[in-house]
Amino acid sequence: MNTFALWCAALIVLCLLVLLYPMFRRRNEQDDLRRARYQLHDSIVAELQADVATGRLSEAAYAASLAEAEARLIAEVGRANAQAPDAAQPTRSQKVTVALIAIGLPLLAGLMYLQLGNPAALNPMSRQAAQPAAMDAAKIEGMVKSLEAKMALEPDNAEGWLMLARSYRTLTRYDEAVKAYEKAWPLVQKDPGEMARFAGSLAARDNSFAGRPTQLLAKALELNASEPDALMLAGSAALQRGDFDATITWWNKLLALLEPGSEDEKWLAEEIRMVKEDAQKAASKPASVHQP
Repeated sequence: MNTFALWCAALIVLCLLVLLYPMFRRRNEQDDLRRARYQLHDSIVAELQADVATGRLSEAAYAASLAEAEARLIAEVGRANAQAPDAAQPTRSQKVTVALIAIGLPLLAGLMYLQLGNPAALNPMSRQAAQPAAMDAAKIEGMVKSLEAKMALEPDNAEGWLMLARSYRTLTRYDEAVKAYEKAWPLVQKDPGEMARFAGSLAARDNSFAGRPTQLLAKALELNASEPDALMLAGSAALQRGDFDATITWWNKLLALLEPGSEDEKWLAEEIRMVKEDAQKAASKPASVHQP
């Protein structure tokens, strides 16, 4: 079992090094970082889908994990967009730090899994009962196709369109998710949570909160000022446009709703700390002087 876990950790490290390699090349740093983050997001979604298909993760836990993954994707891509275009290239020490994190986190995750996870799943007899990830993805795609066929016959079924929108969002097919959310609007407009997720799908598709996503988030918060997804995404939208104060305000409101000491609370507190650091750096940066 330990040998298998070490091999898995080694493969994960190799994959992360491949994703992080562009940071060490002379090319646009922000584009490379954004591409790597989307690839990592796709991997996370695939793992969650596999866990649901094999019964290791409940539907409720899956939905919560997916929403968190999407929020983190948008928050981190937003942070990358908010950086100044003339930001300095990473120093050697920064590159070493990134490399150490990329290696250490997967190893730590593997050790935590052995202690807190389900080691029995590593047993060959147990694995025989699990479907391969490719088959899981094919099964999900098949379910989506069945639902698509149903909606072709029931175009006025708002509940069906909402279910299809959620399925598309699960598969990170954001363009199709947006179209399905549009057709489910009679239900979405009454549900601040779904409205926030609709806004998130729009932002993920366009890589921007400008325009309608921000308007939808504002409306969602009018319906429920404590809607977690809306608070998270409102902070991400503010971060993307460089409004650090608004980001901190929205995320502090969300932080107050999270269970003290939980992983979500710790993660968000760290995100707020990083935003505060960015705000301090921006405030201390001297304004550029234009010669007459």
